[in-house]
Amino acid sequence: MIRMIVVLAGVLLISSVRAQQQGALQPTGQAETPQFMFYEAINLVDQDSTQSRIDIPYRVDNNFFIAVKNTEPSLQSPFMRRGEVLIELLDKNGISKARDINRFTIPAFSTESVPEEKNWYHGIASFSVVPGEYTIVFEIDDLESERKFLERNKKIGAVHFSGSSLRTSTPIFVQTVRNDTLALQNFGGNIGFGSTASLYLQLYSDALVAEPVRVEYTISTQPFMFQDPKVMVSDTINQLPLMLHTRPEVVSAGNAAPSYVPTPDENAKNTAAILISLGAEKLPLRPFELEMRIMQGTLSATVKKPFLMVWPEMPSSLRDVDFALEALRHITRESEYDSLLRGSRDARLRNLEEFWKRKDRTPDTDYNEVMVEYYRRVDYTMRAFSSMKGGDGYKTDRGKIYILYGPPTKTERSLDPNAGFQEVWLYEKQARRFVFRDQARSGNYTLVATQNL
Repeated sequence: MIRMIVVLAGVLLISSVRAQQQGALQPTGQAETPQFMFYEAINLVDQDSTQSRIDIPYRVDNNFFIAVKNTEPSLQSPFMRRGEVLIELLDKNGISKARDINRFTIPAFSTESVPEEKNWYHGIASFSVVPGEYTIVFEIDDLESERKFLERNKKIGAVHFSGSSLRTSTPIFVQTVRNDTLALQNFGGNIGFGSTASLYLQLYSDALVAEPVRVEYTISTQPFMFQDPKVMVSDTINQLPLMLHTRPEVVSAGNAAPSYVPTPDENAKNTAAILISLGAEKLPLRPFELEMRIMQGTLSATVKKPFLMVWPEMPSSLRDVDFALEALRHITRESEYDSLLRGSRDARLRNLEEFWKRKDRTPDTDYNEVMVEYYRRVDYTMRAFSSMKGGDGYKTDRGKIYILYGPPTKTERSLDPNAGFQEVWLYEKQARRFVFRDQARSGNYTLVATQNL
Protein backbone atom coordinates (compact mmCIF):
# COMPACT_ATOMS: atom_id res chain seq x y z
CA MET A 1 0.00 0.00 0.00
CA ILE A 2 1.33 3.40 -0.93
CA ARG A 3 1.78 5.83 1.93
CA MET A 4 2.02 9.55 1.53
CA ILE A 5 2.91 12.05 4.18
CA VAL A 6 0.09 14.14 5.50
CA VAL A 7 1.64 17.36 4.20
CA LEU A 8 1.35 16.34 0.57
CA ALA A 9 -2.39 15.89 0.62
CA GLY A 10 -2.89 18.49 3.31
CA VAL A 11 -1.51 21.19 1.08
CA LEU A 12 -3.89 20.13 -1.64
CA LEU A 13 -7.04 19.59 0.40
CA ILE A 14 -6.95 22.51 2.80
CA SER A 15 -9.35 25.40 2.28
CA SER A 16 -7.30 28.17 3.85
CA VAL A 17 -7.06 31.53 2.13
CA ARG A 18 -3.29 31.41 2.04
CA ALA A 19 -3.30 28.07 0.23
CA GLN A 20 -5.79 29.36 -2.32
CA GLN A 21 -3.75 32.50 -2.94
CA GLN A 22 -0.63 30.45 -3.60
CA GLY A 23 -2.39 28.15 -6.02
CA ALA A 24 -2.87 25.03 -3.95
CA LEU A 25 -4.80 22.46 -5.97
CA GLN A 26 -8.09 20.92 -4.94
CA PRO A 27 -8.79 17.24 -5.70
CA THR A 28 -10.71 16.95 -8.93
CA GLY A 29 -14.37 16.12 -8.54
CA GLN A 30 -14.45 17.13 -4.88
CA ALA A 31 -16.26 20.11 -3.43
CA GLU A 32 -14.37 22.17 -0.89
CA THR A 33 -15.25 20.92 2.60
CA PRO A 34 -15.99 23.51 5.31
CA GLN A 35 -13.80 22.85 8.31
CA PHE A 36 -16.06 24.32 11.03
CA MET A 37 -18.97 21.94 10.56
CA PHE A 38 -19.86 18.57 9.05
CA TYR A 39 -23.17 16.82 8.46
CA GLU A 40 -24.46 13.91 6.40
CA ALA A 41 -27.74 12.25 5.50
CA ILE A 42 -28.16 8.56 6.32
CA ASN A 43 -31.03 6.45 5.00
CA LEU A 44 -31.96 3.46 7.18
CA VAL A 45 -34.73 0.89 7.45
CA ASP A 46 -37.66 2.28 9.45
CA GLN A 47 -39.70 0.38 12.02
CA ASP A 48 -42.81 1.22 9.98
CA SER A 49 -42.61 -0.73 6.70
CA THR A 50 -44.48 2.08 4.89
CA GLN A 51 -41.89 4.66 5.95
CA SER A 52 -38.18 5.22 5.47
CA ARG A 53 -35.81 6.54 8.13
CA ILE A 54 -33.44 9.46 7.60
CA ASP A 55 -30.84 10.33 10.23
CA ILE A 56 -28.76 13.50 9.97
CA PRO A 57 -25.79 13.55 12.37
CA TYR A 58 -23.75 16.75 12.54
CA ARG A 59 -20.90 18.46 14.36
CA VAL A 60 -20.20 22.18 14.71
CA ASP A 61 -17.03 23.83 15.97
CA ASN A 62 -17.84 25.52 19.31
CA ASN A 63 -15.93 28.58 18.11
CA PHE A 64 -18.69 29.25 15.58
CA PHE A 65 -20.72 30.53 18.52
CA ILE A 66 -19.75 33.74 20.30
CA ALA A 67 -18.70 33.29 23.95
CA VAL A 68 -20.50 35.61 26.38
CA LYS A 69 -20.68 35.91 30.16
CA ASN A 70 -22.43 32.93 31.70
CA THR A 71 -25.91 33.69 33.06
CA GLU A 72 -27.00 30.10 33.68
CA PRO A 73 -26.21 28.80 37.19
CA SER A 74 -26.28 25.18 35.98
CA LEU A 75 -23.14 25.74 33.90
CA GLN A 76 -19.86 25.56 35.81
CA SER A 77 -17.98 27.95 33.54
CA PRO A 78 -17.34 31.71 33.37
CA PHE A 79 -18.67 31.99 29.81
CA MET A 80 -21.19 30.26 27.60
CA ARG A 81 -22.05 29.86 23.92
CA ARG A 82 -25.64 29.57 22.71
CA GLY A 83 -26.59 28.09 19.37
CA GLU A 84 -29.37 26.60 17.31
CA VAL A 85 -29.35 23.98 14.54
CA LEU A 86 -32.37 23.66 12.26
CA ILE A 87 -32.77 20.69 9.95
CA GLU A 88 -35.70 20.42 7.54
CA LEU A 89 -36.65 17.97 4.80
CA LEU A 90 -38.42 19.36 1.72
CA ASP A 91 -40.15 17.13 -0.81
CA LYS A 92 -39.77 17.56 -4.58
CA ASN A 93 -42.40 20.34 -4.50
CA GLY A 94 -40.52 22.28 -1.84
CA ILE A 95 -43.03 21.41 0.88
CA SER A 96 -41.68 20.79 4.36
CA LYS A 97 -42.22 17.19 5.46
CA ALA A 98 -40.08 17.03 8.61
CA ARG A 99 -38.26 19.48 10.84
CA ASP A 100 -35.99 19.40 13.88
CA ILE A 101 -34.84 22.45 15.86
CA ASN A 102 -32.17 22.01 18.50
CA ARG A 103 -31.27 24.90 20.82
CA PHE A 104 -28.32 24.36 23.15
CA THR A 105 -25.91 26.07 25.52
CA ILE A 106 -22.22 25.16 25.64
CA PRO A 107 -19.97 25.95 28.61
CA ALA A 108 -16.93 28.07 27.70
CA PHE A 109 -13.83 28.84 29.74
CA SER A 110 -12.39 31.51 27.46
CA THR A 111 -13.53 33.99 24.83
CA GLU A 112 -10.45 33.33 22.72
CA SER A 113 -10.28 30.76 19.96
CA VAL A 114 -7.40 28.85 18.39
CA PRO A 115 -8.19 27.64 14.83
CA GLU A 116 -6.28 24.36 15.22
CA GLU A 117 -7.81 23.52 18.60
CA LYS A 118 -11.38 22.50 17.95
CA ASN A 119 -14.02 21.43 20.43
CA TRP A 120 -17.17 20.15 18.79
CA TYR A 121 -20.86 20.23 19.54
CA HIS A 122 -22.47 17.04 18.18
CA GLY A 123 -26.10 16.38 17.40
CA ILE A 124 -28.35 14.11 15.37
CA ALA A 125 -31.88 14.42 14.00
CA SER A 126 -33.93 11.36 13.08
CA PHE A 127 -37.04 11.35 10.85
CA SER A 128 -39.58 8.82 9.56
CA VAL A 129 -40.79 9.91 6.12
CA VAL A 130 -42.63 8.59 3.08
CA PRO A 131 -40.13 7.08 0.59
CA GLY A 132 -39.00 9.59 -2.01
CA GLU A 133 -36.37 12.24 -2.66
CA TYR A 134 -35.83 15.11 -0.24
CA THR A 135 -33.82 18.31 -0.13
CA ILE A 136 -32.08 19.00 3.18
CA VAL A 137 -32.17 22.44 4.74
CA PHE A 138 -29.31 22.74 7.23
CA GLU A 139 -29.00 25.97 9.22
CA ILE A 140 -26.72 26.96 12.10
CA ASP A 141 -27.42 30.13 14.10
CA ASP A 142 -25.41 31.83 16.81
CA LEU A 143 -28.02 33.13 19.25
CA GLU A 144 -25.71 35.89 20.51
CA SER A 145 -24.99 37.49 17.13
CA GLU A 146 -26.12 37.49 13.50
CA ARG A 147 -23.65 34.77 12.54
CA LYS A 148 -25.42 32.15 10.44
CA PHE A 149 -24.70 29.27 8.09
CA LEU A 150 -27.37 28.02 5.67
CA GLU A 151 -27.16 25.26 3.09
CA ARG A 152 -29.99 23.72 1.09
CA ASN A 153 -28.37 21.95 -1.86
CA LYS A 154 -27.88 18.43 -0.46
CA LYS A 155 -30.40 15.74 -1.40
CA ILE A 156 -31.21 12.32 0.04
CA GLY A 157 -33.26 9.50 -1.41
CA ALA A 158 -35.44 7.71 1.13
CA VAL A 159 -35.65 4.11 -0.11
CA HIS A 160 -38.78 1.99 0.17
CA PHE A 161 -37.31 -1.10 1.81
CA SER A 162 -39.52 -3.90 0.50
CA GLY A 163 -39.50 -6.89 -1.86
CA SER A 164 -37.07 -9.73 -2.43
CA SER A 165 -34.24 -7.70 -4.03
CA LEU A 166 -31.32 -6.99 -1.71
CA ARG A 167 -31.40 -3.34 -0.67
CA THR A 168 -28.86 -1.50 1.47
CA SER A 169 -28.84 1.49 3.76
CA THR A 170 -26.39 4.37 3.44
CA PRO A 171 -22.90 3.12 4.36
CA ILE A 172 -21.87 4.61 7.72
CA PHE A 173 -18.34 5.06 9.01
CA VAL A 174 -18.04 4.35 12.72
CA GLN A 175 -14.96 5.03 14.79
CA THR A 176 -15.15 2.71 17.77
CA VAL A 177 -16.84 -0.60 18.40
CA ARG A 178 -17.14 -1.44 22.09
CA ASN A 179 -19.92 -2.85 24.24
CA ASP A 180 -22.06 -3.11 21.10
CA THR A 181 -21.87 0.68 20.68
CA LEU A 182 -20.96 2.13 17.28
CA ALA A 183 -19.65 5.70 17.52
CA LEU A 184 -20.17 7.59 14.28
CA GLN A 185 -17.17 9.24 12.69
CA ASN A 186 -19.51 12.20 12.13
CA PHE A 187 -17.37 13.99 9.58
CA GLY A 188 -20.06 14.42 6.95
CA GLY A 189 -19.66 10.95 5.49
CA ASN A 190 -15.86 11.21 5.61
CA ILE A 191 -13.22 9.73 7.94
CA GLY A 192 -11.06 11.63 10.40
CA PHE A 193 -7.40 11.42 9.42
CA GLY A 194 -5.36 9.08 11.59
CA SER A 195 -8.35 7.34 13.16
CA THR A 196 -9.53 3.76 12.91
CA ALA A 197 -12.83 3.18 11.16
CA SER A 198 -15.30 0.43 10.39
CA LEU A 199 -18.23 0.43 8.01
CA TYR A 200 -21.77 -0.30 9.23
CA LEU A 201 -24.42 -1.19 6.66
CA GLN A 202 -28.01 -2.41 6.92
CA LEU A 203 -29.37 -5.04 4.52
CA TYR A 204 -33.00 -5.67 3.62
CA SER A 205 -34.70 -8.42 1.61
CA ASP A 206 -37.74 -10.66 1.98
CA ALA A 207 -35.41 -13.46 0.85
CA LEU A 208 -32.61 -12.73 3.35
CA VAL A 209 -31.70 -15.74 5.52
CA ALA A 210 -29.69 -16.19 8.71
CA GLU A 211 -26.48 -17.15 6.95
CA PRO A 212 -23.16 -15.31 6.50
CA VAL A 213 -22.66 -13.17 3.42
CA ARG A 214 -19.74 -12.82 1.03
CA VAL A 215 -18.32 -9.31 0.77
CA GLU A 216 -15.82 -8.02 -1.77
CA TYR A 217 -14.61 -4.45 -1.44
CA THR A 218 -11.94 -2.05 -2.65
CA ILE A 219 -10.89 1.44 -1.57
CA SER A 220 -9.36 3.38 -4.46
CA THR A 221 -8.02 6.87 -4.82
CA GLN A 222 -10.03 9.27 -6.91
CA PRO A 223 -8.23 11.23 -9.68
CA PHE A 224 -5.64 13.30 -7.85
CA MET A 225 -2.71 15.48 -8.96
CA PHE A 226 -3.22 14.24 -12.53
CA GLN A 227 -2.73 10.67 -11.34
CA ASP A 228 -5.02 7.81 -12.31
CA PRO A 229 -7.07 6.08 -9.59
CA LYS A 230 -5.15 3.45 -7.66
CA VAL A 231 -6.42 0.63 -5.43
CA MET A 232 -5.26 1.20 -1.85
CA VAL A 233 -7.20 -1.58 -0.09
CA SER A 234 -8.77 -4.72 -1.50
CA ASP A 235 -10.30 -7.57 0.47
CA THR A 236 -12.75 -10.45 0.24
CA ILE A 237 -14.61 -11.79 3.27
CA ASN A 238 -16.21 -15.14 2.45
CA GLN A 239 -18.12 -15.76 5.68
CA LEU A 240 -19.15 -12.44 7.23
CA PRO A 241 -21.75 -13.00 9.97
CA LEU A 242 -24.92 -10.94 9.98
CA MET A 243 -26.28 -8.84 12.84
CA LEU A 244 -29.84 -10.15 12.57
CA HIS A 245 -33.14 -8.45 13.33
CA THR A 246 -31.71 -5.29 14.83
CA ARG A 247 -32.17 -1.58 14.36
CA PRO A 248 -29.63 1.13 15.23
CA GLU A 249 -30.90 3.02 18.26
CA VAL A 250 -29.46 6.53 18.67
CA VAL A 251 -27.42 7.34 21.77
CA SER A 252 -27.47 11.00 22.78
CA ALA A 253 -24.80 13.35 21.47
CA GLY A 254 -23.39 16.64 22.83
CA ASN A 255 -19.66 16.78 23.48
CA ALA A 256 -19.18 13.31 21.97
CA ALA A 257 -20.09 11.95 18.55
CA PRO A 258 -23.55 10.34 18.33
CA SER A 259 -23.59 6.56 18.53
CA TYR A 260 -25.75 3.68 17.40
CA VAL A 261 -26.56 0.67 19.56
CA PRO A 262 -27.84 -2.31 17.52
CA THR A 263 -31.10 -3.15 19.30
CA PRO A 264 -33.26 -6.27 18.79
CA ASP A 265 -36.47 -5.49 16.92
CA GLU A 266 -39.19 -8.06 16.16
CA ASN A 267 -40.37 -5.91 13.26
CA ALA A 268 -36.94 -6.16 11.60
CA LYS A 269 -37.29 -9.80 10.54
CA ASN A 270 -36.18 -9.02 6.97
CA THR A 271 -33.37 -6.76 8.14
CA ALA A 272 -29.75 -7.50 9.02
CA ALA A 273 -26.53 -5.53 9.27
CA ILE A 274 -22.83 -6.02 8.63
CA LEU A 275 -19.76 -4.44 10.21
CA ILE A 276 -16.36 -4.36 8.47
CA SER A 277 -13.05 -2.98 9.76
CA LEU A 278 -11.37 -0.85 7.08
CA GLY A 279 -7.87 -0.05 8.37
CA ALA A 280 -8.48 3.63 7.71
CA GLU A 281 -5.53 4.69 9.88
CA LYS A 282 -3.28 3.69 6.97
CA LEU A 283 -4.98 6.02 4.48
CA PRO A 284 -3.42 9.41 3.64
CA LEU A 285 -5.30 12.69 3.25
CA ARG A 286 -6.77 11.97 -0.17
CA PRO A 287 -10.14 11.61 -1.91
CA PHE A 288 -11.24 7.96 -2.11
CA GLU A 289 -14.07 5.79 -3.36
CA LEU A 290 -15.28 2.68 -1.59
CA GLU A 291 -16.88 0.03 -3.80
CA MET A 292 -18.45 -3.02 -2.21
CA ARG A 293 -20.38 -6.06 -3.40
CA ILE A 294 -22.49 -8.08 -0.94
CA MET A 295 -23.74 -11.56 -1.87
CA GLN A 296 -25.88 -14.25 -0.25
CA GLY A 297 -27.05 -17.06 -2.51
CA THR A 298 -28.74 -15.41 -5.48
CA LEU A 299 -29.00 -12.07 -3.66
CA SER A 300 -26.52 -9.39 -4.61
CA ALA A 301 -26.09 -5.64 -4.07
CA THR A 302 -23.38 -3.14 -4.99
CA VAL A 303 -22.53 -0.12 -2.87
CA LYS A 304 -20.39 2.86 -3.87
CA LYS A 305 -19.35 5.65 -1.53
CA PRO A 306 -16.96 8.53 -2.26
CA PHE A 307 -15.26 9.99 0.80
CA LEU A 308 -12.34 12.04 2.02
CA MET A 309 -9.85 11.69 4.82
CA VAL A 310 -10.29 14.99 6.67
CA TRP A 311 -8.20 16.78 9.30
CA PRO A 312 -9.82 19.99 10.59
CA GLU A 313 -7.17 20.31 13.33
CA MET A 314 -4.28 20.34 10.87
CA PRO A 315 -1.58 22.78 12.06
CA SER A 316 -1.70 26.00 10.03
CA SER A 317 2.01 25.80 9.33
CA LEU A 318 1.42 22.54 7.41
CA ARG A 319 -0.97 24.13 4.97
CA ASP A 320 1.67 25.57 2.66
CA VAL A 321 4.61 23.49 1.49
CA ASP A 322 7.11 26.34 1.31
CA PHE A 323 6.29 27.59 4.78
CA ALA A 324 6.45 24.03 6.14
CA LEU A 325 9.92 23.71 4.63
CA GLU A 326 11.00 27.12 5.91
CA ALA A 327 10.04 26.08 9.44
CA LEU A 328 12.58 23.24 9.35
CA ARG A 329 15.51 25.63 9.73
CA HIS A 330 15.90 24.73 13.43
CA ILE A 331 16.34 20.97 12.94
CA THR A 332 18.38 20.74 9.74
CA ARG A 333 21.97 21.42 8.78
CA GLU A 334 22.50 24.27 6.34
CA SER A 335 23.34 21.97 3.43
CA GLU A 336 20.32 19.75 4.10
CA TYR A 337 18.05 22.76 4.49
CA ASP A 338 19.18 24.22 1.16
CA SER A 339 18.61 20.92 -0.63
CA LEU A 340 15.06 20.69 0.72
CA LEU A 341 14.19 24.03 -0.88
CA ARG A 342 15.41 23.11 -4.35
CA GLY A 343 13.34 21.99 -7.31
CA SER A 344 9.78 22.40 -8.51
CA ARG A 345 6.80 22.53 -6.20
CA ASP A 346 6.24 18.78 -6.65
CA ALA A 347 9.91 18.15 -5.91
CA ARG A 348 9.73 20.23 -2.74
CA LEU A 349 6.67 18.26 -1.66
CA ARG A 350 8.60 15.02 -2.14
CA ASN A 351 11.53 16.46 -0.20
CA LEU A 352 9.24 17.28 2.70
CA GLU A 353 7.61 13.86 2.52
CA GLU A 354 10.90 12.00 2.65
CA PHE A 355 12.29 14.20 5.42
CA TRP A 356 9.44 13.41 7.81
CA LYS A 357 9.10 9.79 6.74
CA ARG A 358 12.59 9.18 8.11
CA LYS A 359 11.46 10.50 11.50
CA ASP A 360 8.12 8.66 11.68
CA ARG A 361 7.90 6.49 14.80
CA THR A 362 4.72 4.76 13.62
CA PRO A 363 5.37 3.85 9.96
CA ASP A 364 2.39 1.50 9.87
CA THR A 365 0.02 4.48 9.98
CA ASP A 366 -0.04 7.61 7.84
CA TYR A 367 -0.34 9.90 10.84
CA ASN A 368 3.14 11.11 11.84
CA GLU A 369 3.02 12.14 15.50
CA VAL A 370 6.52 13.63 15.47
CA MET A 371 5.75 15.88 12.53
CA VAL A 372 2.41 16.95 13.93
CA GLU A 373 3.89 17.95 17.28
CA TYR A 374 6.63 19.92 15.55
CA TYR A 375 4.20 22.01 13.50
CA ARG A 376 1.85 22.53 16.42
CA ARG A 377 4.79 24.11 18.22
CA VAL A 378 5.49 26.23 15.14
CA ASP A 379 1.87 27.41 15.18
CA TYR A 380 2.18 28.41 18.83
CA THR A 381 5.30 30.49 18.18
CA MET A 382 3.47 32.30 15.40
CA ARG A 383 0.76 33.35 17.82
CA ALA A 384 2.91 34.01 20.87
CA PHE A 385 6.21 35.45 19.66
CA SER A 386 5.66 37.20 16.32
CA SER A 387 6.69 40.84 15.99
CA MET A 388 4.52 43.70 14.75
CA LYS A 389 5.36 42.57 11.21
CA GLY A 390 3.67 39.24 11.94
CA GLY A 391 4.47 35.73 10.78
CA ASP A 392 8.00 35.55 12.18
CA GLY A 393 7.49 34.03 15.62
CA TYR A 394 9.19 30.76 14.66
CA LYS A 395 12.36 32.68 13.69
CA THR A 396 12.82 34.33 17.08
CA ASP A 397 15.04 32.99 19.84
CA ARG A 398 12.08 32.15 22.04
CA GLY A 399 10.38 30.53 19.06
CA LYS A 400 13.40 28.36 18.35
CA ILE A 401 13.69 27.12 21.94
CA TYR A 402 9.94 26.46 22.13
CA ILE A 403 10.00 24.46 18.90
CA LEU A 404 12.98 22.39 20.03
CA TYR A 405 11.99 21.82 23.67
CA GLY A 406 8.25 22.50 23.88
CA PRO A 407 6.58 24.49 26.66
CA PRO A 408 8.87 25.23 29.62
CA THR A 409 8.24 23.66 33.01
CA LYS A 410 8.37 27.09 34.60
CA THR A 411 8.66 30.68 33.36
CA GLU A 412 10.01 33.61 35.38
CA ARG A 413 9.56 37.21 34.24
CA SER A 414 11.17 40.36 35.61
CA LEU A 415 11.89 43.99 34.74
CA ASP A 416 15.50 45.02 35.29
CA PRO A 417 16.04 48.82 35.12
CA ASN A 418 19.37 48.21 33.38
CA ALA A 419 18.80 45.02 31.38
CA GLY A 420 15.17 45.67 30.41
CA PHE A 421 12.58 42.87 30.32
CA GLN A 422 13.81 39.38 31.11
CA GLU A 423 12.33 35.90 30.81
CA VAL A 424 13.81 32.73 32.23
CA TRP A 425 12.57 29.38 30.95
CA LEU A 426 13.21 26.28 33.07
CA TYR A 427 13.08 22.76 31.64
CA GLU A 428 13.30 20.37 34.56
CA LYS A 429 13.28 17.14 32.54
CA GLN A 430 16.09 18.33 30.26
CA ALA A 431 17.88 20.10 33.15
CA ARG A 432 18.24 23.26 31.08
CA ARG A 433 17.73 26.96 31.76
CA PHE A 434 17.35 29.63 29.06
CA VAL A 435 17.54 33.37 29.71
CA PHE A 436 16.00 35.86 27.27
CA ARG A 437 16.27 39.66 27.45
CA ASP A 438 14.50 42.53 25.75
CA GLN A 439 16.94 45.38 26.27
CA ALA A 440 14.93 47.90 24.22
CA ARG A 441 11.58 46.80 25.67
CA SER A 442 10.33 46.41 22.12
CA GLY A 443 9.11 42.83 22.40
CA ASN A 444 12.22 41.42 20.72
CA TYR A 445 13.68 38.94 23.22
CA THR A 446 17.13 37.54 22.49
CA LEU A 447 18.74 34.48 24.07
CA VAL A 448 21.56 35.68 26.32
CA ALA A 449 22.36 32.57 28.36
CA THR A 450 21.93 28.79 28.22
CA GLN A 451 22.66 26.94 31.44
CA ASN A 452 22.68 23.34 32.62
CA LEU A 453 20.91 22.72 35.93
